[in-house]
Amino acid sequence: MLSLWATGWLNEYGSPFGVLQQILDQLDAAEADGDQPNGVGPSSSLADGLRNPSGLTYEWVYARLLKIAARRPLLIVVDDINYVDGPSQLFLRFVARRLKGTRIRLAMAERTGCALSFCDDLRTDILRLPYTSLVRMRLLGRKQIARALTEHIPQLRGSFAGSAANRMADDIHDLTGGNLLLVDVLLRTWLTSADPKPRELTVDTAFHDCVRGMISDTDMPGMLSGAHAVAVLGDFASLPRLARLLGIDITRASRIFGALNDLGLLAGDCLRPDMRRALLQDESFTARGELHLRAAHVLFEDSAPLTQVVEHLTAVGRIGAPWDLPLVLGLVNQALKSGSTEVAGGLLKLAKISAVGPEERSAVEMMLLRTTWLTDPGLVASLLPTLGRAAFRGVLNATDLAFLVRAALWHGLTELAAELMPLMREKAPRSPYPAEVGLAEALYSLWSGTPMNWATLELSSSSEADERYGPGADVHALLTGLRKIHGPANEGDRAQAIFWAEQVLQGIRVQSSAVETLLFASTVLESMGSLPAARPWFTQLSEALGAHPSPLWEALVSVVQAKISLELGDLGSAYRLIQKALARKPWHEWGAPIAGIAALLVQTLTEMGRTREAAEVLDRPIPPAAYQGCGGLKYVHARGRYHLATDRLHAALADFESCRDMSASLWIETPARADQTHLTVPWRCGMAEAHLALGDVAGARDALRQQLQQLPKEETSVHGTTLRLLAKTTKDDARRLSLLKNSADTLERDGSRLQLAYTLTELAAAYRETSRLNLARTTSKRARRMAEQCEAGRLLALVTADTQGPGRDKQPGCHHPELAELSSAERRVAVLAILGHTNREISGKLFITASTVEQHLTRIYRKLRVQHREDLLDKFSTVFMALEQSG
Repeated sequence: MLSLWATGWLNEYGSPFGVLQQILDQLDAAEADGDQPNGVGPSSSLADGLRNPSGLTYEWVYARLLKIAARRPLLIVVDDINYVDGPSQLFLRFVARRLKGTRIRLAMAERTGCALSFCDDLRTDILRLPYTSLVRMRLLGRKQIARALTEHIPQLRGSFAGSAANRMADDIHDLTGGNLLLVDVLLRTWLTSADPKPRELTVDTAFHDCVRGMISDTDMPGMLSGAHAVAVLGDFASLPRLARLLGIDITRASRIFGALNDLGLLAGDCLRPDMRRALLQDESFTARGELHLRAAHVLFEDSAPLTQVVEHLTAVGRIGAPWDLPLVLGLVNQALKSGSTEVAGGLLKLAKISAVGPEERSAVEMMLLRTTWLTDPGLVASLLPTLGRAAFRGVLNATDLAFLVRAALWHGLTELAAELMPLMREKAPRSPYPAEVGLAEALYSLWSGTPMNWATLELSSSSEADERYGPGADVHALLTGLRKIHGPANEGDRAQAIFWAEQVLQGIRVQSSAVETLLFASTVLESMGSLPAARPWFTQLSEALGAHPSPLWEALVSVVQAKISLELGDLGSAYRLIQKALARKPWHEWGAPIAGIAALLVQTLTEMGRTREAAEVLDRPIPPAAYQGCGGLKYVHARGRYHLATDRLHAALADFESCRDMSASLWIETPARADQTHLTVPWRCGMAEAHLALGDVAGARDALRQQLQQLPKEETSVHGTTLRLLAKTTKDDARRLSLLKNSADTLERDGSRLQLAYTLTELAAAYRETSRLNLARTTSKRARRMAEQCEAGRLLALVTADTQGPGRDKQPGCHHPELAELSSAERRVAVLAILGHTNREISGKLFITASTVEQHLTRIYRKLRVQHREDLLDKFSTVFMALEQSG
């Protein structure tokens, strides 16, 4: 069959014989080469004849068609008859009336939904003919696509392949909506894929171009802009919203939706994903920003989710009509009230770009700082200097200044905070204080080491800033509690302070609580020597931060957990937590508090025996302002501990004397007004160690007695450490042993494993000097095991040196010939008994019953002539350990 194709064009409607010319061009080529259907390249004679139409007749053309049809069937196809010129329409009527009984067939396609169409009369005349059929081209269904796949793709035939064809047909229909052109493009891409067995359909630029081409070819007024608007609305597209977005009536919006649906581009009221992507990526879509702004406003008026409104505004990257700054700030407040801080932050970044004038810009930057200061340190670092300049211009109120002071302190700008404090006090009412102003005063007092007069702190019930930005009630409760435990009625009440701090910790919510609640509660517990007791609450906070990450919160919680780990003797965990804190908040962002963190790191590394790394930390700069607070005191104390560990005794003594001078003038935030540094920083113990190392026993004894006078009635780890050092100042063996045993008991009850290991090392040495070698060896082994568990490299070296020192019995077995009477099973039971295991534990380790263990012990006591397990430990511990080690 020979096919002759022609297409009507709107721009050529006024050109006579345009469609007929296309047919004759191909007819001439077909006559010249019968094997070339759809020939191109017109015959010069025919072209010349058509320039003079009077020389042609429809009968002559029809006769030529019959001549060709006599050789083979002929199909004439005319597309877009809407735009066929008048003379060509007459020719088509002429041919159509003469088709019966010939081998000629005529197929004409009309484009529906066009604003301009010139084929109404032609359509009417053709449809009146009795042998005319009308075929409406509809979208393909899933079954039709599957059938076409099995007919044209051999590998998709068969029962198993049929299910694959159905799955592929579903995918094609979801992507194309059954549009024949898009199905064809998709399959061509699939069949020409470089992969010999492509498994997935690929949507490429050809598919997107086809989508855009179909919409552009539609001559309906506003069709392309309407399609772009539907793409911008996305999943929230609807007839009313489209009409409002474009400023058109509902009828025109309905026509646009209808045309898109006829093309298969819609799934419900929304564009299919790849159709939408094709339109949004259209390079000719120049009104994208304006449509996004108007779409955001339409969705805002319809109370759509805030995230959708912000998504449109973010897509533009600026604020513009119909939006203005007050409207955006109202949206920010709405987002903050609903807890959507990320949404609020995104809006404020846009508002900052679009703000006009210094006051407007400062207001937006202040809101942005409040919203992002816990989650975006980089943005905060850029906002603080500009807001500081705005503060000195006088455009910020008292609560804004208070928040700026807090943010500056937390992000290491201590000098800026100090300069802002007088401005805040000048603008704040004398009494009562807004809660945020009181919090800034308390935080600055803690940071700078200056006294805070809690008795004169009167707080207002609320403030506008407290209500708008969150933790107002939380801050008010915190300050009220701090004032209460610092009041005269509770001054020095340790139990009351600990109870309050634990209450605060239990009530912290990382999403809504002020970060200062954690700081003050942990500071009070640390000053009371009760920080390890709160370990479960900090673990819960750390877990909660997994769902609500905040670099500042995570860093602060990690620092407190590191303090707890160090106090409990878990050096490895302390080191890892400090590194985590510095990863969340780098060294330079801490400001004055870095002194306390550096002290923690130096002390941890020193105890781990990593003195070279500790020296590197000490070489890093510390802000001068740090020495005004407790962090500076901790830093000097840790440096003194490092100097002790590296045998720089005079430098160590100088550091501890500096601690004495600093603590005398330092105001420590604790319930009691007296000096409480003896628990947070036990510098007197360090001074006593330095005196002892230098041979000044009297100086050490004097410092330790002062330390004991300062300690509370309740036992703490400092009690145990002080007792251990005091034992070194006496020559009375009995008193020395008594002090060391009391120290060990105190430290064991307190859970301070590292300090307990130090005491056990001293106790082993005392046993050895009093010739109680068996107890010395057992105690030394326990100290060594505990040092290994703590990863305490420095102590482990001391314990190893002690166990290898003089007095060790090289062949203890030669003095006890009665050991030969014990069986191998009895020896194993004796070793475990000496190591302190119970009968049940021994039975579990040796896989025997508890009754058998008792029988073995009875025979062991009889053969070795002892009465109790304590006698066995005292007389035979060394020999059994030696025999066990020798195999």
